[in-house]
Amino acid sequence: MQPDAVVVGGGGGRPTQMMNPMDAIMSCLKGSMSFEGRASRSEYWWFYLFTMIVNVILGVIEGATGLPVSLAIILLLPAMLSAAARRIHDGGKSGWFMLIPIYNLILCIMDGEGGDNAYGAPPTNMP
Repeated sequence: MQPDAVVVGGGGGRPTQMMNPMDAIMSCLKGSMSFEGRASRSEYWWFYLFTMIVNVILGVIEGATGLPVSLAIILLLPAMLSAAARRIHDGGKSGWFMLIPIYNLILCIMDGEGGDNAYGAPPTNMP
């Protein structure tokens, strides 16, 4: 059971609890073609971990069989880009900042804005 977001000044608030891994993965996969809105740190980083695990598993399979199965990670590319853009939106910046090395990492690590911004209300971490 996930709690509701904390209300701060009537303009929304940060999530009170991080999103669980399965909800984060499902949220990112369902919204893989949507570059609108915001994603919490937990949603983004759980999905990032999922994509890295899938990449390692596919690499092991490819090494054992010789089949180019690691190319299947390309299927996750839209969801990875969408999650990154929405994570950067949470800090009030344009998703295009994901193209700037190092700065994009800083934007993905930092805490998002507490209230509404140009990209919408704060994420609630509710599935």
